[in-house]
This record gives sequence, structure tokens and C-alpha cells, in this order.
Amino acid sequence: MRLGSHNDVRLAAGNATAGETPAETMRRCAHAMLLRSSQVSAAISADVLSHVAGLTPNGSVQAIKAVHDSTDQNVGAIFATLAFGVPSDAAEPPTGTQDLLRHTVADDGDVTTLLRAYRYGHSLLWEMWSAHVAEQVGEAPRLHEVLSMSSKHMFTFIDRSCERLVSDFQLLYGARSPARPTRSVGETIRDLLLDDTVVDEALASTVLRCDIGGYHVGLVLSPLAAGVDVRAVAGTLSTAAGAASGATLMVGDGTMWSWLTWPRRPGEDRLRRVHDTPAKDVVVGMGEPGRGRSGFARSHQQARDAERVTRLNRNVCGGVVRYRDVELAGALCGDVGRARRFAEDRLSTLISDDPTVERLRETLLVYLDNGCRQSRAAEVLHVHPKTVSYRLAQAQRLLGQPFAEHVLDVGAALTVAQALMGGRPHS
Repeated sequence: MRLGSHNDVRLAAGNATAGETPAETMRRCAHAMLLRSSQVSAAISADVLSHVAGLTPNGSVQAIKAVHDSTDQNVGAIFATLAFGVPSDAAEPPTGTQDLLRHTVADDGDVTTLLRAYRYGHSLLWEMWSAHVAEQVGEAPRLHEVLSMSSKHMFTFIDRSCERLVSDFQLLYGARSPARPTRSVGETIRDLLLDDTVVDEALASTVLRCDIGGYHVGLVLSPLAAGVDVRAVAGTLSTAAGAASGATLMVGDGTMWSWLTWPRRPGEDRLRRVHDTPAKDVVVGMGEPGRGRSGFARSHQQARDAERVTRLNRNVCGGVVRYRDVELAGALCGDVGRARRFAEDRLSTLISDDPTVERLRETLLVYLDNGCRQSRAAEVLHVHPKTVSYRLAQAQRLLGQPFAEHVLDVGAALTVAQALMGGRPHS
């Protein structure tokens, strides 16, 4: 069962009323979800059983029932504590969690599989919750506050449940499982990024508080000014994405590596919301979605490449840049000096810093990128088609040759000029 089609669990709770605090909005939305928590938990249980291998190794009726009971109790407890203002660290983990542990171990399962199921279920629940809240809250600042408050609440609840699972397992079944070395967040991330390193992905998911088996989008956040809070920017991007969880690591000079993680591949609408989120004084390289450990590493490398290419621009400014929009520029600008000479040779006087010439370069590149269609270029640039026609004529005059006869060379040179001299990529 796919959560994306769960219109039956999206509830009409009414829009935020005037004077309502974010905490009151959160409680109202949670109360509405609590009324249908059985439907929510049934959907999550079905998805978890389908996607978390080894959770019920023998497929016994009792073990499957334990999954449903545990999920139902956890979902109900989370919405109840949110709805009635009960601190998340004041609620005891449901008894169904211990029953599920006993059945899993009896079926020769492992506690790390249970922990992965918790992370996966948390991702599904957050996806449904954030979609519901977004439908009820129209104001972006209030939406951000409500989601930030509820995210902290849910993380605390799930973390306490996972800690209880581990402690119960060690107390009751410790002799069955050899001690595992403790790894820090930084060590775990670096292990995941190295192809030749063996990694226990269930343990890594626990350390990083995200499901390594899910879908990931890597982000590299690099500040352009002293004192910029990249953590706050990362939080805003996560909220815009509707991501349930994600690993983060500060790597020096104020730069942060971050990952957005979902239980299923994010749609283009989510990715566009991330791309369009303002990031004042922070360059954010954004990778493309990837699944599992390999996707975690690949999307991160793409994000690093996007951030590097963006910083080549001498007029660099804050914002999110997707890898797919600068991939060609990155390939062409591996040797920056050589790339610059190539652009100067191919573009002639169309390479100057004059703002009018920059506008001509932009128009010509958009025209070439859109199949040499003037009408489409006009739509992208938000100008009249006659304006595009005039600019193209001016650009050709500065080139000194018909660009239609050298489309590949001219297009590559324009891409290099855009990366090194100014302008944001059009997506």
C-alpha cells in the first residue's frame, strides 16, 4: 500500500484560526489525526511489513499481529501526546514494542531489524503528518514552527522507544548477540561514503537516525559570510522537503553535509520546493535522489560537485543549486583555466562583462537549451518573443559567425561562461 494514495487518512481539521499559537495548531491537527489513528497505523504496518526484510522471518501470524499491535500503539501514543500536550519523554514506550521484540527474537530475527523498522515507520508517519499539517496551515512561518515542534517531539518519542528496545534486548537476549563497536556519526558517514568499507547498514541507520535503505538527497551547505547559521538553513530545507529524517555532519569552515531521507522516492514537487527555498548567504549544492547506501554516497558527491561549480562563479550568491542544472558546467570546468580559454576563443566579444552582453549570453543559452525555439525561450525568460529574436540577432553579431553552424561548441562555451562569470542556471 502506497502512502501517496492515502487520501482516506488526510483529515479536514480546519484552517488555523486567528490568534491560535503554533502549539495550539499542532494540538488541533494531532487531535484530528488521533481520531483516525487506526487507519494510519494499518497503512504504516502494511508498508513496513512489505519493505523491512527480516522483521517477521518466519511469517507467523502471531509475529505479524505483533507488528500491527506495536504500530497501532505507537501511532496512537504519538498523536495522543501531541494532541494533549504531554511531553514526549514522559510517555512510556507501548507494551506492544516488547511483544514485537519477543516474537522477532523467537523467529530468529535481530534487534537491528526492529530498529530499522522503527526508523522506516517513523519516516512514513512523518510523511503523512507533514502532508496533513501542510493542508491545514497556509502560512509558511507557522507551518515551519508547527513542523519543527512536532519533529522534535516525534524524534524524542522514537528515540526513547529504540533505546528501550536495545536495553530490553541486552537484558533478555544479550548472550545471543556479540557486542558491536560503537561508531560516531562522522565515522559512520565516512564509512558509508567509502566503496571498499563493509558497513552494517542497520547499525548505521541507528547511529544516523535515518533509514540507509531509503531514498536520499545529499546537500552541501557552505556559508558565504561569517556567523551564518547553516543548521537553521538545513532545518528549513528539511521542512520544505517534508523529509522525516536525515544525517548531518559539520566538516569545518562552517560547512555542513546533510541528507534528506524518505521511505520512497521523492516526487519532483518536493525536490522543487527544496530548490526554491531561499538560503541567504549560504551556497547549497543539491544532489539527485538515490536509493540505499550507493544512493547516499552518489547524491552526496553530486551535491559537492554542485557546490564547487557554484563557487567558481565570481558573482556567487546564496541559494540552492541542483546538480542536474550544473552537471555539464562541472564536467567542462574540471580545468578552470582551460575552460575559460575555450569560452573566450568560441564566444569572441560575447564574453565581456557588460550587463547587456551577459543578458545576450543568457538568452542565447536558454534558446539553445530549449531546442532553438524562440517561443519557449521567451516563456523561460519571461519576455516577448520579439525580444528574444532581437537579442539573438545581437548575439550573432558579437559572435561573428552563425551560431546555428556551431551549436555544440557555442552551447558549451556559454555554459562555461555562465558558470564562471555570472547568472543562475535555469531549471
